[in-house]
Amino acid sequence: MGKAVTDVALDRKLEQFVRETAQNSADAALEGETPHLIYRYVQLEGDELEDFLEAIDWDNLQPHLEAVAEEDDEIGVRSMLDRINRGKLPLLVVEDRNAEGLGGEEFSKETNYASLLQDFGSSTKDENEGGVHGVGASVLWGFSAFKTSLFFTNPAEWSDDESPRLVGRIDLPYHECSDQDGNLQEWQGDGWIGAEDDQGRRAVSITGEEATEIATDQLHVEAADERSDSPGTTAVVVGFREPSRSRRSPAKVVERIGELAARYYWPLIVEGGLKVSVEGPNDDEPKEVHPEDVDWLTPFIEAYDQYEAADDELDEAPDVAATEVPVAIPHNSDQPTDGEVTLAVRSEDGDYDKFKNQVAMFRGARHVVKYRQYGYTARTAGQEFHGLLLAGRARYSSDVNENDVAESDATVEDFFRKAEPEAHNTWEQEVSKLENNYPGGHEEITTLIEERVPSTLENLLIDAGTNETESMESVGGQFPYFSGGPSHGPTKRNSPGGGSSIVENVSRKLSHLGDQYECTGTIDLAGQPADQWEFEIEIGVVDAGGNQFDTIALDDVSARPADGVGVVDDSDTRVVVGEDVASVEYDILSVSTRDLTSIGDGKARLNFEIDAKLEEDS
Repeated sequence: MGKAVTDVALDRKLEQFVRETAQNSADAALEGETPHLIYRYVQLEGDELEDFLEAIDWDNLQPHLEAVAEEDDEIGVRSMLDRINRGKLPLLVVEDRNAEGLGGEEFSKETNYASLLQDFGSSTKDENEGGVHGVGASVLWGFSAFKTSLFFTNPAEWSDDESPRLVGRIDLPYHECSDQDGNLQEWQGDGWIGAEDDQGRRAVSITGEEATEIATDQLHVEAADERSDSPGTTAVVVGFREPSRSRRSPAKVVERIGELAARYYWPLIVEGGLKVSVEGPNDDEPKEVHPEDVDWLTPFIEAYDQYEAADDELDEAPDVAATEVPVAIPHNSDQPTDGEVTLAVRSEDGDYDKFKNQVAMFRGARHVVKYRQYGYTARTAGQEFHGLLLAGRARYSSDVNENDVAESDATVEDFFRKAEPEAHNTWEQEVSKLENNYPGGHEEITTLIEERVPSTLENLLIDAGTNETESMESVGGQFPYFSGGPSHGPTKRNSPGGGSSIVENVSRKLSHLGDQYECTGTIDLAGQPADQWEFEIEIGVVDAGGNQFDTIALDDVSARPADGVGVVDDSDTRVVVGEDVASVEYDILSVSTRDLTSIGDGKARLNFEIDAKLEEDS
């Protein structure tokens, strides 16, 4: 069975979902307005579920889904069908306000409507917007077990009697299924939900009052009756699930979305270029995301707020300094464009450990493309830090007039924009669009990020660093680092009164996939806990002698009771478990290790710290 078009465009991690949907809303902002992006997790049950299924013509859609699940279910169709049979259907609603909406005629080309729903891979964005490849919207289908998304939109350019419009698209893979006459047919999978077209080509958009009535009464899209007064789009991901992680609770999904929005879009949010809110099934109203309230983002935001007035030298920590780093943009001609990027650094005094010794990199879209690790530079200089690398239009206020942007910075902006792959998550990957426009561009970026940036960093940090003796000791800790496979480390266990272990078993499977460490496993206590208990997981880095000399920061921790019953709080790396839970399954994911793997031959291992007391020991 072939793959659906939307399955091959991007990876299907929640991080990518947030990156792409937020970028699309930011790019679609109405002039002079701040777009407001709202993520809602909705769980349909009872009459609401019946209304929804009727509205999407479930009787005709279900046989196709059953056929896909029977032939080769790689996209989670069977599991979601079973959930509907149990009376529940999860939706993730992504709504933006003060945005352009999906304008364009039904069978138009090069319009917002066409690029999102019809022509996957095309883009209508201009050169100053964040996206470039035109495949980001495919995440809406990629996170649907039914490969189905609905759109209720009020295009800013449409007249009041036309708006809003309601339409859905299905992107199932090839399958065989009987038609309405009972004849077995081959289906390419592409389908539409809407009104019957006069020319019989496909279903088309429902418009006006009828669209509002269906969205409100049958699809139960919150505030649908207000959409005609608010330009923008409400996208509904039908049968939402995380392809790479299926067990995260709705509350945790919403919490994670808020964390990711803050992580990657804090520069845009704090400058007033985007507003983001999240709402779970049990929330009364959306909760706004405030990056300023995220503890580990504080040093990055402080550096951003202070860099323009900062000196080019660091004083005693904490302090902010900023300097320029040259970049030569290659062209087809022999003469490159001499430009520069800004490196802003905040020296760390020990208050903020998470994401320390990393540089947040972004251009004019103010979407953090990557947090790149420079831990070895910090160890060499004897001073830890948080940093920013600002390229192109990011060196200017977000509301600056285009005519006030230096020609060299405009070139730098375009250079790094074209350096981003479809996922917009690095500048260091070889990208054909970059090489076609700037031959040799990848080599220039490699030199900038791997040589000029760490050299400039080291010069800044040494002046603010520790004394000479401490600095020399830190050099000795630089090698070896890790590039080998995983090594399972010891488990630290608390035993009341020095008696037998309270832990019966700890299982773990640590692997290095792509550029991150992933681990799954279980922790089984030796008996029933007397009270709620805690555990903490750490990925340590050890040398050939088994001596740990560093740790790898964790990006995500998720845990749940092994039997599905009980309470687990996994909002941080220290997990709190309910008193009735004696066995826990966990998943962890590290930050990117792409920039660390070539430094040495150390290995990663798992360390556990478990704090529990059993009933029999009370």
